[in-house]
Amino acid sequence: MAVTSERVTRRRTEFARQRGNFPLPIAIEDVPLPDGGRLGEDEFVVRTAKDWGTSVKPLILTTQRLICPSDPGGRAAIIPLTDVRSVTLRKHAIGFSTIVIETGDQGQASFPAHINGPLMKANIGAMVEFAQRAAPTPSVVNPPSPGGDRYEQLRRIGELRQSGVLSEAEFEKEKARILEQP
Repeated sequence: MAVTSERVTRRRTEFARQRGNFPLPIAIEDVPLPDGGRLGEDEFVVRTAKDWGTSVKPLILTTQRLICPSDPGGRAAIIPLTDVRSVTLRKHAIGFSTIVIETGDQGQASFPAHINGPLMKANIGAMVEFAQRAAPTPSVVNPPSPGGDRYEQLRRIGELRQSGVLSEAEFEKEKARILEQP
């Protein structure tokens, strides 16, 4: 019982501290996640399927993650906002539009946007952009030794990109630097 009240107190404190920092309003509501997990103490709800007026379950946008359906069976994909590479609204000739989320590991999740598709895309895009700008950037990527193996250096920065330490732009810059070495 004490652990729960301590969590509530910490969430309230963090909510008060972060409240005005985001591009969209946040809610302190502590919603259960589809995988049985819970929001982090510093993570808050931005929008849900209900807010967008859609029946897509589960669909939750938080300050750190997007929880969305990953297949027609309703399983949920939990995607860190810092891993999202693009958010696209695809309009089809027949049927509903679809929101497509591309991730850094070349993964993809999509879900129908019955109504409010442009708003959903804009909200998700705004939070992705904010999360990626706010993510800490590495100050130094262990500079390789001058005579080091280029392929090993490229492999290491590729791993850093896959793990989310390096953004795509940082990866490309570092790759160009390695390839320019004599």
